[in-house]
Amino acid sequence: MSQKNEKSESDAKERASTLAALLKEKPKRGRPSRNVSRQNVYVALAKSQKKQMKQLAGLLGDAISRADIPDLSISVLSARLEALRRAVADRNREMPEGITDLESLYLLWDLPLPTKDEKEPSWTSIRVSPQQVIELGRSHGTLNAVFGANRSQTFSLALALLEQLIEDHPLMQQFETAEDLRKQIIELHT
Repeated sequence: MSQKNEKSESDAKERASTLAALLKEKPKRGRPSRNVSRQNVYVALAKSQKKQMKQLAGLLGDAISRADIPDLSISVLSARLEALRRAVADRNREMPEGITDLESLYLLWDLPLPTKDEKEPSWTSIRVSPQQVIELGRSHGTLNAVFGANRSQTFSLALALLEQLIEDHPLMQQFETAEDLRKQIIELHT
């Protein structure tokens, strides 16, 4: 009888260890997980804009990756649009007088105009945090209502604004995390 009990116990231990091995946390393949899950947003980007995103990530700190660039770009755009709204708050307008199209907004903010000579942009997905999805929607809604801009044009404007911010404020490169940089962006435009 003792042999049967020993054999049953060893089988149970073996099954338990196999189950434990299956339940053990294993490293997952693919994109690393984030504290806040990101959402896919589809925009049409030219190859030069994709390279621009990679270059901007290289200019910022080591802790800030290419995946953080869309979030930071949208933060800059929403902060700039909010500052523009405050500037015309006493008037019954969303944009200042004389800003009649998207190109005049580029000129108002001293941004280089988007180039038309780039080949047809391709649709791609950018991964954006939920709060930035909301901010992109607000910015897109505003620019669409005023100028008829689409989401891709809105995101291109956001990329141009982030590039300008990094060029004008070299101290942006010293921030360790994307959240610290986002807080600094908001402080600059309030």
